[in-house]
Amino acid sequence: MFIHRGLHRGAIVLSGGPGAGKTSLLRALSGFGYHTVAESGRAVIQQQQARGGEALPWRNRQAFAAAMLDRDRRQYRRYANRDGPVFFDRGVVDVLGYARLERLRESAAMHWAARRHRYAPEVLMLPPWPDIYRNDQERKQTLAEAERTFQVLWNTYLDQGYRPLLVPRGTIAERRDWVLSHLGLACAPIHDTPGKC
Repeated sequence: MFIHRGLHRGAIVLSGGPGAGKTSLLRALSGFGYHTVAESGRAVIQQQQARGGEALPWRNRQAFAAAMLDRDRRQYRRYANRDGPVFFDRGVVDVLGYARLERLRESAAMHWAARRHRYAPEVLMLPPWPDIYRNDQERKQTLAEAERTFQVLWNTYLDQGYRPLLVPRGTIAERRDWVLSHLGLACAPIHDTPGKC
């Protein structure tokens, strides 16, 4: 287990398999005035598709992992030191989990980044949810693959010294309020009516 050196308790990761509702939850948190950071994987796919690049998960998974890691490291350096909580849609550890899921080479850069870029000790994990799972232009995994992804990521975060915590299923508002209540944050727009849950 890793010792937390230089971790940022305000840098909070939301993780889990694809299609579990992370993006919707991040939007709801952003709507209350909290800083949020979008997922790198989807951004990399969109960028590579626009450029006709090879770093796509269905073309070159190793290159895709490297591109995600590069973006995640830049996102961490840009946002993790902000005052107050910052919610990240995935973190550098997710790239290591992706490599394990796809049986890719776990590069030294992946392991270095996982040790160097530390987030809050608790990682909020959204479980697979068949009722809301949908495929789209960037999400091509089956539900079974999403479920396997969740388990691999859970174990990878454990291996890296984090405490994964299951976010209950519910409406977007219920999930948002659960997260804020668990973290002791304001359950009203922070620019409007501050107060604890």
